Amino acid sequence: MSESAIPASRPRVLSGMRPTGKLHLGNYMGALANWVKLQDAYECYFFIADWHALTTDYADPSRLKLNTLDVALDFLAAGLDPEKSTIFIQSHVPQHAELNLLLGMMTPLGWLERVPTYKEQQENLSSKDLTNFGFLGYPVLMASDILLYQTQFVPVGQDQTAHVELTREVARRFNSMYKNRLDELKKSIVFPEPEALFTPVPKVPGTDGRKMSKSYRNTIGLTEADSVSATKIGNMSTNGQRIRQTDAGDPELCPVCDLHKVFSSAEVLAEVQKGCRAASLRCAECKELAFHSVRGVIDPFYQKRMEMESHIEQTWEMLRASSAKAAKRAEQTMVEVREVFHLSHELGEEGRSFGVSKEELDSRRNLDQYEELKRPIRTEDGIIDPHLPPYWYESVLPKEIAITVDPDAGWLTSKKKRVFVTAGISDPVGKLWSFEVPQKSYEVWVLLFRDESNRLEDFVLPQKYFSQPYAKAKKSLKKDAKIPVTISHDGDRFLLSIHGSEPIEITELQSNYEPLK
Repeated sequence: MSESAIPASRPRVLSGMRPTGKLHLGNYMGALANWVKLQDAYECYFFIADWHALTTDYADPSRLKLNTLDVALDFLAAGLDPEKSTIFIQSHVPQHAELNLLLGMMTPLGWLERVPTYKEQQENLSSKDLTNFGFLGYPVLMASDILLYQTQFVPVGQDQTAHVELTREVARRFNSMYKNRLDELKKSIVFPEPEALFTPVPKVPGTDGRKMSKSYRNTIGLTEADSVSATKIGNMSTNGQRIRQTDAGDPELCPVCDLHKVFSSAEVLAEVQKGCRAASLRCAECKELAFHSVRGVIDPFYQKRMEMESHIEQTWEMLRASSAKAAKRAEQTMVEVREVFHLSHELGEEGRSFGVSKEELDSRRNLDQYEELKRPIRTEDGIIDPHLPPYWYESVLPKEIAITVDPDAGWLTSKKKRVFVTAGISDPVGKLWSFEVPQKSYEVWVLLFRDESNRLEDFVLPQKYFSQPYAKAKKSLKKDAKIPVTISHDGDRFLLSIHGSEPIEITELQSNYEPLK
């Protein structure tokens, strides 16, 4: 498993919702309430899936940003905490689209056509034309959402397992199909196969007795005013029962009682069931009790939502910052994926080895033949060669050594070892080279210099060679001071000294690239 695919101290969880407007109680009970609980036990990524919304609502995207803001506010009002979770907008992380494109290249068409919700949604949303590429391919976009963060768990209900299983199949196919390339990159996999994280999800009845859903227009909004929810509950049907209030009823057949089962206490539920059967409780009273139970859930969200609406700029800036954080994590995965597909943004090993023999690579150590390298910068302390590190990387380092340059982390090996690369200052005689190393943690040092015959020499030092004298030097120097290092040439031997330490012979480390693999 590649290092970025290794689980962090907390397992990583990802889930999202399409922005179709303000959320309702079904969204809260079915997902949000569980997400809030997961924040303390998992590394959570929760996103607003605006690209997914376009798979069905592409014809009129005019409310897409407003709906995105509505969902963001409801996320926060329900208890999602930006300090605990990464809450972001899907379209603000372009790596989702990039991975969707690449995984779409290798996902069989038959896998998409057999997803149960493909035909179900076409039947349920018959008023919309869903014969489009985006709707057919949305399971690949969903798989990309999950795999992009090398997610370990996806919180879902039992009816959503097909999407998680498809994601597992896509991950399995990728890791298997490109196994040879992964072996070249010294990785076993890129994508761990995510597991479904099942949680009890109550069936939340809508105002017509069916499952609460916007498509049925039977929802009770998570942050709607009490007058609105009072009217909705007051107008609920009792399924044709108790035409006269003296008639006994069966609460198991009444949608209002179904609301009580989800939102009322055991005591209230028992009271309304008994009163319904004995005709001692009027339907209006039963509905009023249901209203108060529902408001017990809604009221805290409603108040918080109203406060946040007056500071919408803060919510938007939070989303932008959190999306940038998500993009940074997503890019770690895409670096690996691009390497597998030979699409990396760096010229890399292909550039270093293009039509070049080992003899030619060795000849490139002769710096006399390169005009730009003939003019090192002369200072009072000696000669500085700022062009040597990039030249060594592009022209001398063997093609099988897959070092990358990360804008944040610096030089990294394929196993994510941190590498410090620097060129030394030579004295006029050319028998001693001086280096300055920052007080940072590195697993490998690469020390470069031009010798007395104007030839590039490199020494690759694993940590065991410098760790002890380096630690002593740190203790004796100021916190921000750089640590002086020298390499001296004594006959056929090369000796390393760190801040005046006893010399260590490093002759065997000359052009030895094993620590960089």
